[in-house]
Amino acid sequence: MGLSTSLNTAIGGLNAAQVGIGVVSQNVANAGTTGYVRRTVSTADSLTGLTIGVQSTQVQRLLDKIVQHQLWQEASGAAYTSTRASSLSNLDKLYGQPGSATALDTIFNKFTGALQSLQNDPSSYSLRSQVLDNATQLARQLNTLSNGVQALRSQAESGISAAVTKVNDLLGALTKVNTRIVGSPNDSATASLKDQRDLILSELSQYVDIKTTEDARGSVSVVTGSGTQLFDGTAAVTFKFDEHAGLGPDDQWDIDPTKRGVGTIKIVDASGNASDAIANRIFRSGEIAANIELRDKTLVQAQAQLDEIAAQMSKALSDREIAGTPATVGAATGFDVDLTGLQSGNSVTLDYKVTPGGQTQRFTFVRVDSAASLPLPASASGDANNRVVGIDFLGGPASVAAQIQAAVGTGFTVSNAGSTLRIVDDGAAGTRDVVGLTARPTNTALASAGGTAELPFFVDGPSGSAFTGSFDGGSQTTGFAARITVNPALIADRSLLVAYNTSPPTAQGDATRPQLMLDRLTKSQRAFTNASGLDGNTASSSTTVANFVQRVVSSQGQAVEAAKRLDEGQQVALASVQSRFQATSQVNVDQEMSMLIELQTAYAANARIISTMKEMMDVLLRV
Repeated sequence: MGLSTSLNTAIGGLNAAQVGIGVVSQNVANAGTTGYVRRTVSTADSLTGLTIGVQSTQVQRLLDKIVQHQLWQEASGAAYTSTRASSLSNLDKLYGQPGSATALDTIFNKFTGALQSLQNDPSSYSLRSQVLDNATQLARQLNTLSNGVQALRSQAESGISAAVTKVNDLLGALTKVNTRIVGSPNDSATASLKDQRDLILSELSQYVDIKTTEDARGSVSVVTGSGTQLFDGTAAVTFKFDEHAGLGPDDQWDIDPTKRGVGTIKIVDASGNASDAIANRIFRSGEIAANIELRDKTLVQAQAQLDEIAAQMSKALSDREIAGTPATVGAATGFDVDLTGLQSGNSVTLDYKVTPGGQTQRFTFVRVDSAASLPLPASASGDANNRVVGIDFLGGPASVAAQIQAAVGTGFTVSNAGSTLRIVDDGAAGTRDVVGLTARPTNTALASAGGTAELPFFVDGPSGSAFTGSFDGGSQTTGFAARITVNPALIADRSLLVAYNTSPPTAQGDATRPQLMLDRLTKSQRAFTNASGLDGNTASSSTTVANFVQRVVSSQGQAVEAAKRLDEGQQVALASVQSRFQATSQVNVDQEMSMLIELQTAYAANARIISTMKEMMDVLLRV
């Protein structure tokens, strides 16, 4: 080996050691910097003739890309679970702890307790006042809870808007950084640019579940978990969101813009083509997905539960139950029932058995006064054991009978005689047995001649209109919890809590009406629609109003605990992946100090070779 070759080799080693020392210094200086990935110098042997030396290549970042991708997926999941847990925790605070003084079940129990006291002493003015005071508190609590649910929905709406804006900003920033990386792949600052790009991708993963790939040029491509391309060297799409402020119970998402009362996310590609990201389920995890689910499902269901409580409470006290009278047509048997007094939203139930040996099943026919109200919304639907069917009464009794006949099929015969509806089974064929036929008109009068004990105790809003559950012009039940109030006429005349008949007048000590109200709320079984979705059940259920209230409060607490546990588990999973990622990418100062000593030793050795070469050259020149 000649002197010049040895000198070149030593200089190459010196330069490599110098670059390495600089990288170590940079690692140590950024040991606590968020997003900084540990770096090292990649060196390779160089061959010149028969001489092997060392050449310095680019600075490399030390990270496990597979673990990094897992980290972004877990971060998306953690953002999803934490967003849901936070919102449900706020909802739980509105409901209160079951049994606490401000909890819905406690306030309901105070109302029924006051009714029980009034039943024992109907003539007591103070007990009547106590019933009305507790009922007013219950109605106001439902108002407050409903307003709170809608406030949380509006908060989710604002969260979606802010997240969409942030995603667009991140995609724009990603374009700038990615362009610089591709434009200077061997630049010494490339590692820092890649750190910056990873920070952007990490933040993006909190809003949208993403998957990334990197090509040979160092350019990154980003797709969502659903397969939608977000970025491919440049932003592939732009998101747009038409935020709606101050959401109410009627404001819900629909693919039809004319029916939609909340914002939707449009995804616009480079050609200007737009599609609905929510309809196409683009977001499956992350903060945006969580807020969409909260706004359009979780909190809508919470509102439906409150509305169902308000509606069932009102109808339990105001709806009369008119049982059908037995009817026989040849071998066929069934019932007649008078539909007089049936109002829009009121129902007629047909109970029957499929013979032989079948269980009792039900048809529920709901009056509507406009064909535009049909079919009934999904929130009114029942299940296989309780089929809910809307019937247009506008065409008269014969039309009503024909519509019911079409609904029940050939196992029954439906007819009418004026306002009287008759339904009988198939007689000798023996495939059906009619068990019962009941009409449930709403009593809108507090007292009248020959009046009944049912009363419009709770009414719809300040106008004091009776609640019938009408579907004409939209469901009256939707948002009823926000509007329910105690009938002002009762507050003006407390004697009407007892007196229901004006001829002959009801005695002030008559316990009939207080007893009926108490029994209807605590003992009578009522059919609850599937809109409440308690315990994840989509079937209609039968229970008392009191039990339903308890189930709603307890199920809300269970939902919050489940959300918290899910979030805790997801945070543990995220922390585990973070730990694995940091094991490779995080700077260890002790390790860097050890590396620094090695590099300093190599630097000194190469420097010594150069010094020796200089001395030898000096000797040769003096000869």
